[in-house]
Amino acid sequence: MDRQFSVTVTEEIYESCAEGTAGRILAKVLGFSRKEISRLKFQGEILLNGRKIHVNEHVPIGETLLVRFRETPVQQGASPAVIPEILYEDEDLAVVNKPAGMPVHASHGHLDDSLGDALRAYYLSQGRNFAVRTVGRLDKDVSGAVLFAKNQPASARLWSMRHEGILKKEYTALISGSFAEEEGEIILPLKKEEGIRRCQTDENGKPCMTHWRQIRTFQYEEKVISLLKVEIVTGRTHQIRAHMSTSGHPLLGDELYGGDCTLIGRPALHCSDVRGISPFTRKEFHAEAALSRDMEQILRRLNYE
Repeated sequence: MDRQFSVTVTEEIYESCAEGTAGRILAKVLGFSRKEISRLKFQGEILLNGRKIHVNEHVPIGETLLVRFRETPVQQGASPAVIPEILYEDEDLAVVNKPAGMPVHASHGHLDDSLGDALRAYYLSQGRNFAVRTVGRLDKDVSGAVLFAKNQPASARLWSMRHEGILKKEYTALISGSFAEEEGEIILPLKKEEGIRRCQTDENGKPCMTHWRQIRTFQYEEKVISLLKVEIVTGRTHQIRAHMSTSGHPLLGDELYGGDCTLIGRPALHCSDVRGISPFTRKEFHAEAALSRDMEQILRRLNYE
C-alpha cells in the first residue's frame, strides 16, 4: 500500500543536511538508500507545500517535507477462499499463521491458492488494494508464522534486518532419536542435488548454521522421539530438514529426507515464533503461532504436558 513519511526541518536538520537539501534529508533523517530515493523520483513523490520538488532543492527551516511511495494496485480477484490467521500487524508488516499444505507463493498447481493470495484477497475484501511481499518463506508442508511486508520500503528494510540477524524466527520440531547434548549447532554447507528437490551437504555448497535445543525426549513403543526448538542463523532451502537428516535425526514425517512417517505424513516442523523491529516505527514486535494440530496430537500421544 502507499506509504508516506514527513519531517519538519529544524535548524539542526538544516545545518547538518547541506542547508536542508531534500536528498540529504531523505538519506540522513529518514534513512532512505540511494536506490529508494531514485525510486521516489519515478514511482513516488517528494513534496513541499503540495509541490513536487527535486532532491537537490532546499527545504526552509520550519517547513515540512512529505515523501510518498506509490504502490501499483493489484488486479481485483475473487473473495478469499481462506481467511488468513493474522497473528500481528501494523502499518508496514503482517505475520500470518500458515497451515501445512499451503504454499507461501503461487506456483505450478497452486496459481491462486497460496498464502500470499489469501492475504492479498483478504485485504482486497476490506477495500485495501496493495501487494504483499514475503520476507523469508516456509516449505509448503511446513506450518507456522510467515512475515509479509505491506510496502516496498518496508520489505527492503525487513530483508536487511533478516540478513543482519535482527529478525529472528524459532521453530518447533519433532525428530527421530535424540542428541547426547542439551543443545548444539550444526554447521554444514548445503547444496541442491541435481534433478531432485533434496539438498545435501557439500563442501562447495552455501554455508549454513542451525542451532537447536532439546526440550524433551520420549519413548514411544520401541522408538525414541525428541522435541526441539530450532533457530537458523542462515536461511537456506530445506536447511533444518537437511541438517537434521545429516545429523542422523530426521524430522518425523519427512519422507524426502528419510523421516519416519508413522505418526505424521508431513515434516514435523512448525515456525512458532517471529520477532523483530518494525522498520519505521522502530517498535519491537513479537508473534507466536500456536503449534499445528497434527504436531500437537503427536505430543498428546507422547503424554507431553
